[in-house]
Amino acid sequence: MEYILYKKNIRILKYKEINGNFTVLQVYNKDHLPVHLFVNGIPSSENLYALNEKMEQFLDNRLIPSTRKNLKDTLKEMEIDSNYKLAEKSWFLSLSDQYWICPFDQENKLFWEDINFFTNDYDPSIGLRLLNNSVNLNKNSSSYSPDNTTNGELPKRWFKQDGINYLEKAGSGTEQQEPINELLASEICRRLNISYVPYYLSIRNGNYYCYCPDIVDDTKELVPMDSIYQDLHLIDGRFYDYSQLINRCNEMNIPDAEIDILKILLLDFIIANTDRHSYNISFIRNSVTLQWIGVSPVYDSGKSMFLNLLDFEMEMMGSGQIEAKPFFGTQSKQIQNIPINKLSTIINLDTLNDIGNWYSNLLKPLKRFTEEKKRALVKKLNERIAEAKKILLSSQPLTAVTNGKHKKIDLVYAALKENPKQTKEELSKITGISRSTITRIFKELKKMGKIQRIASNKTGYWKVF
Repeated sequence: MEYILYKKNIRILKYKEINGNFTVLQVYNKDHLPVHLFVNGIPSSENLYALNEKMEQFLDNRLIPSTRKNLKDTLKEMEIDSNYKLAEKSWFLSLSDQYWICPFDQENKLFWEDINFFTNDYDPSIGLRLLNNSVNLNKNSSSYSPDNTTNGELPKRWFKQDGINYLEKAGSGTEQQEPINELLASEICRRLNISYVPYYLSIRNGNYYCYCPDIVDDTKELVPMDSIYQDLHLIDGRFYDYSQLINRCNEMNIPDAEIDILKILLLDFIIANTDRHSYNISFIRNSVTLQWIGVSPVYDSGKSMFLNLLDFEMEMMGSGQIEAKPFFGTQSKQIQNIPINKLSTIINLDTLNDIGNWYSNLLKPLKRFTEEKKRALVKKLNERIAEAKKILLSSQPLTAVTNGKHKKIDLVYAALKENPKQTKEELSKITGISRSTITRIFKELKKMGKIQRIASNKTGYWKVF
């Protein structure tokens, strides 16, 4: 059967699909191709063969994962064969962009203005069935819903309120911690002035849910990092190459990409996020002008804060044991191998000094958490912030914080590197700097995390970082 890929009312390409095999027949509008169909970061219509697999991947990424809770029963009740057929029921429409699939023989019967979910209402039944099994479905139930193309493993649903589309997600396991983690990430971002999608908590029948407004509207599209990065090399088949990603972003003229990505990775270090995969770092593009707006506000941070671990298990988890994505396998490796120093004069972690109290108050009424787990979570959050402060300070250039006295600080720091056991008197003779000034420089270097005193003043030495 033949189909037309549309963006709103713009014909993009024509393809045929037979038993899961895709063949792109013609490209009508190269410029408006989905970014996932770019070849080496550039929209191209010259190699139709290369577009076949990309088109299949593009549609697969719009499917509900077959492992999603309640999906199998939902399909059975509606007598729909697969998640692919379910997506077809709503023409692969999404609330992340304006692309959709029109059967070739219905071209003069379907129009964007009549079917899109941005400006039209939709049936909430499928979403409620998938979220918490609160409705019953059958073969006559409406299949007109953006939930048909909502990716991700956690139960979720879209709903519209006062003309605004919201995405609601449930938690997993006994504690259902993911919604709480989203609220924490939002608060950290707010305090650090990192762009974020605000999350709100909903508790119904003892179950925890969070919801947030749609990131885009009908003039913007959300483009996952995977689409930007594709055709580039994966390290060990698993990890993305940071430098290659930033180079690709620069080639595509995505503004402020590196700084905004570094902010997300710093957040992930603080909240011990284990799942910042290539579909929850995204970019936003104006779907009309095709100009890049920038990195998407932070979203989908649920798999963090030692999810499903007991309090004593959390105690044993340091940055070297906490998993990370998408560039390195642990949080310690990731933070050490990215240029986090570029944030040293941008991010003020002191704004998080009292967030432990805020977090404690958030956790206090939650009955699914033990008191031991609540205390352990607050303690771990404070520890993560303290470690992040040390890393950010130690990465800060000496010249950035010395108020014109960096030459003296550099001299003392270099001398200590040569011999950490030198006294203030010895340093004064070597550098020509007064003893009182060296005392002040020591305080500055300690504050910056550049030196640490080991043992007593008389018999000890300076550990230089």
